[in-house]
Amino acid sequence: MQITDKQVRFFENYGYLKLAQAFRKDIDWIISEFEQVFIDRKVAHDGTKRSCIVPFIDQREKLCTLLDHPVIVATAKALIGEDFNYLGGDGNYYTGETSWHTDGFHTVGKYIKMAFYLDPVRAATGALRVVPGSHHIDTKWECRHPGKAEELYGIHPREMPAQVLETDPGDLLIFNHNIMHASFGGGGFRRMFTLNMCRRANTSAEIVDLEDFINSADRFWLDQTHSELMRHTASQERMRHLQQVIDHESGLPACSAKCRATMIEPARG
Repeated sequence: MQITDKQVRFFENYGYLKLAQAFRKDIDWIISEFEQVFIDRKVAHDGTKRSCIVPFIDQREKLCTLLDHPVIVATAKALIGEDFNYLGGDGNYYTGETSWHTDGFHTVGKYIKMAFYLDPVRAATGALRVVPGSHHIDTKWECRHPGKAEELYGIHPREMPAQVLETDPGDLLIFNHNIMHASFGGGGFRRMFTLNMCRRANTSAEIVDLEDFINSADRFWLDQTHSELMRHTASQERMRHLQQVIDHESGLPACSAKCRATMIEPARG
């Protein structure tokens, strides 16, 4: 699958993209491997609160190969460049609703998330919804404040104008970290995992931003971004997308040590 110039233009302007059934042929083994990660880590989800494992695809050798998958590689290269960085990701059993938020506020560089939803999700059952265009940080309109819907407009946040991205297993969603997004009406056992990526950092400001993002994983008590399995099984091509992160994660262990000293358990998201 190749990403077209029109799809790139859409992503640049609106901040998201849906590739319907891009993983139709792979979804059975992906779901099986997803479940096995939770078994391996002895995480039993009971539906009362979110269960989260970070990093996620790094836990199983076959899941690691998603970083080599033609669809993932072609999409990342089209949207953020040939030498994109892989920044890890989370695997989740979601519970309930997720309020409006962004995954970052990057004024330099470009950060994206690829999301696999492993159960059918619709508008009333936890589908991702985004405010198109809200990833543009210089925007002056109130699209970046949907969480204040009641205060500003007297409506529930779920009533805010948004694009609902209903998905079925096999679909791939991609969105800019800066975009406002949420989900409403979901049950207690929604399965989803992500891959975070960014454009290769070339300026000093981009390096600082990259290191800040890497160090933000301290809340998960991580001492490195990728698992040893991800690195040891990497081809030369995959290492292109790991190396810059490896070169700039030296501050993470100290940050994580501080979190271990103050937190009862690692973060759940």
